[in-house]
Amino acid sequence: MAKMQHPEWVSSPMWRLLRVLTAVVLLGPAVGLGLPWGVTVAEAAVTDRIAAVVDNDVITLSEIYELGGDYIEQAAATAGITPEQRRELELEVLDTLILRRLVSQEMVRLGMDVSEEELDASVADIASRNGMETGTLRREVEAQGMTWDGYRQEIRENLRQSKFNSYVIQPRITVNEDELSDAYRRMFASRNQPRVVDLGAIFFRVPAGADEPAVAAVMAKAEAARDRVRAGTEFSVVAAAQDEGGFGSNGGRMGTYEEGQLQAEMGSVAFALGVGEVSDPVLTPRGVFVFTAFDTRRKEPPPMDSVRDQLLDQVYSGRIEEETDQWYRQARRRSAVEIKLEIPGA
Repeated sequence: MAKMQHPEWVSSPMWRLLRVLTAVVLLGPAVGLGLPWGVTVAEAAVTDRIAAVVDNDVITLSEIYELGGDYIEQAAATAGITPEQRRELELEVLDTLILRRLVSQEMVRLGMDVSEEELDASVADIASRNGMETGTLRREVEAQGMTWDGYRQEIRENLRQSKFNSYVIQPRITVNEDELSDAYRRMFASRNQPRVVDLGAIFFRVPAGADEPAVAAVMAKAEAARDRVRAGTEFSVVAAAQDEGGFGSNGGRMGTYEEGQLQAEMGSVAFALGVGEVSDPVLTPRGVFVFTAFDTRRKEPPPMDSVRDQLLDQVYSGRIEEETDQWYRQARRRSAVEIKLEIPGA
């Protein structure tokens, strides 16, 4: 059999698996709540036994399937897996559960674990964001085969991980000005900035309810104006003489626009112009336009100080993965962690 293609959550780092499994539970859509796990037939058939012990704290095989059972069964259904490959997947989920235990122990030691008040407030917030009362949320959860206690536990785990990141991981991270400057340059590289055009226009009205000959007559006037400019007459001069939209009194200047700010039929023409080029007439619901580009450029990025908090968040989020992995390795070395599941090939 070809090597099995694991789902993304399996091939991702352990800490990312934890984030994915908990975030999906909490942030599902209002309809059905998007809850990612429940009791499957395979889970019901699991003979419970000890999978690992973390400082006298037991993790059972059923906990592995409560957290990752759907993912394991999805892999089995889509790729077909051997018993050894199933055990590898179980060990992946077990690694996440070990991290949870170590994080829980650390937060208890620090006196910062999730309180019942924090948990209740988070549950109420989730219900509110889904447009329902807490009682309705509970009925929705239980209708999908989950226990209310199990759902609340997943919320607790998510809150605990968030507090752990804030109080344990982030203080381990130091960010210097060079890192912020690099992040600023990456965030606002010129190729990522929207284009801007200083747009000129000569506008010709199309009477309401105009028939095809009337529209054609307006288009002919616009073409004549275009031809005058292309023949060498200043755009501002032609605009002053022929514009019907109020741009002529301003030298033919319509305004400065970023990509996406103009209607599609106008923007596609305006942002295709080089500086000084004049467009063919553009028929729109408002009338007919002849455009020119007085200038084109990329939007200037905001000052670095105005986006400093955003840059810090970006750098922190990138470093949290690295620091969490390092903390986990150190915590495992300090703790008594015993894996009871047989390791394939061992």
